Amino acid sequence: MKIRLAKTAGFCMGVRRAVDLVLDIQRDSPPLPIVTYGPLIHNPQTLQLLESRGIKQVDFLEQIQGGTVFIRAHGISPLERHLLEQKALRIIDATCPRVARVQAIIRKHARVGDFCVIVGDKDHPEVRGLMGFASAGGLAVPTPEYSSQIEMIPEDRGICLVAQTTQEVQTFQVVVEILRKRLTRLHVYNTICDSTRKRQLEVRQLAKNVDMIVIVGGKGSGNTRRLVKVAQAQRMDTLHVETDEEIVPSLLFGAETVGVTAGASTPNWQILSVIEKIKQIGMSRKSGPLTILRRVADTVVMTYLWAALGGGGLTAACIVLQGQQITLLPLLVTMLFVFSMHLLNRIQDISGAVRFNTPQIAAFYARHRRLLSALVALSSIGSMFLSAWMGIYTCLLLLFMLVTGGLYTAPLISASRFPSAKLRSLKDLPGSKTPLVAAGWAMSAAVLPVIGTESSLLLPGLIVGFVFTAGMVFWRTALSDLMDIQGDRIVGRETIPILLGAQNTSRLLLGLLLFLTILPAASAALGWVARAGFLLIINTSIFAVIFLIYKRRHPFDRLSFEAMLDSNFILAGVLSFLYGNW
Repeated sequence: MKIRLAKTAGFCMGVRRAVDLVLDIQRDSPPLPIVTYGPLIHNPQTLQLLESRGIKQVDFLEQIQGGTVFIRAHGISPLERHLLEQKALRIIDATCPRVARVQAIIRKHARVGDFCVIVGDKDHPEVRGLMGFASAGGLAVPTPEYSSQIEMIPEDRGICLVAQTTQEVQTFQVVVEILRKRLTRLHVYNTICDSTRKRQLEVRQLAKNVDMIVIVGGKGSGNTRRLVKVAQAQRMDTLHVETDEEIVPSLLFGAETVGVTAGASTPNWQILSVIEKIKQIGMSRKSGPLTILRRVADTVVMTYLWAALGGGGLTAACIVLQGQQITLLPLLVTMLFVFSMHLLNRIQDISGAVRFNTPQIAAFYARHRRLLSALVALSSIGSMFLSAWMGIYTCLLLLFMLVTGGLYTAPLISASRFPSAKLRSLKDLPGSKTPLVAAGWAMSAAVLPVIGTESSLLLPGLIVGFVFTAGMVFWRTALSDLMDIQGDRIVGRETIPILLGAQNTSRLLLGLLLFLTILPAASAALGWVARAGFLLIINTSIFAVIFLIYKRRHPFDRLSFEAMLDSNFILAGVLSFLYGNW
């Protein structure tokens, strides 16, 4: 079964801004309690997660007694805002900027006495808030069929016509044509946001290439329901679900290609869970060699076996850069170290961000936790045993790295004795994961093969190899964190993209990639490292292409994407091996 994911599926700008704002403010310890006036967004699962973090929802002004109040993404009326301010609260406005623009348009026309017409659902919180700005009078028109309401529009006054930001484009256009025929002083503002237009257009395009469309999002989300309506208008089998639990094989009967999209308030982890459920249903229908191969490949990537091979590839590259001959033992030590540390970290995180970022992986680790834990122990012991053959210094350094890696994820402060402590383990240090992972890979790839040998640790080749490996692994990990920013925010993990912001992190990755392109090539030209340094430009160029794919938001399978990243490290080893044996 083929799955086609719409490019714009998931949080829109306004929803992402609201959720990020709430979580960022909470991190800064504002006055308690922290509440949202009405649902912050229309997604029950996200609201439940926010409540689990102490951010509760209140529906009436009388329920607010103090603390910090967030205005929902849909906005509120001026009267409600005034009543909140009278309570002397700390008010944080999470209104979507697109909604705020509509509020400003209505306010401007109301000042000169214009009547306001909103094409939208009168019971939707956004429309209720907008009507509060229509001080000169107004009404909401849900669809062109509401002719009795259209007849109530005064013909002797200026009319301000706007749309609910998530309204269906065709509905708004039809209402505009009807009113233009009977009103002379009509001021039309198409305030449907770009995200809504793109999503509806993508549904129409998907309908041409799929057998069924699955739309993920809250049942109370207006923009999600409109996506369903658009899909059904294309005479397409349409399934509207909130979670993957609603999908059963019988619902997908006969569908060979399934299109997936989601409402503007649907988080990535819900979309990923639905895609994984559809993929599993599709794979269960087939039992051929290609299906078996795909399952094996997914397991290899999920368990970091492919990443371990990547560690071996970078080790080979470092050895060749230092002008030495590749031998199998250092490669095996690095591979076992990378495998054990990443596997351990993932096992201890299955109840954390991984269940949101990659639900497929979380489910796999929950099912096979005992076996995977045994593999951690065996690979750690195996790496120690092999490192002892390389020398006492290698063995001691590896022991230090294994202990440090184990302590990084281990709880050091008791939650029962210190319930208010935010830093319970080393992994809770803001932004610590990415540089420490990079340093661990670089130590194993560049330092372990030469420590205790006649080669000096101050050799330029070692330094260049260490910096290049650390930089490449930092780049790979930071890009993964950038993709996982939603889930990390929800659980309170402060990764580099969360600390710096997505845009600044992207700039950092571009700058780092440029540096990593110049470093080995310039070092090879100066004779500091072997001329194999020129070949590593291929690897940085591949990462540049991967980054371009990410920035253009091309739909992708997460495991395939991770395999592509680690394959680049394996390629670095292959290129170095070919150079060393030329």
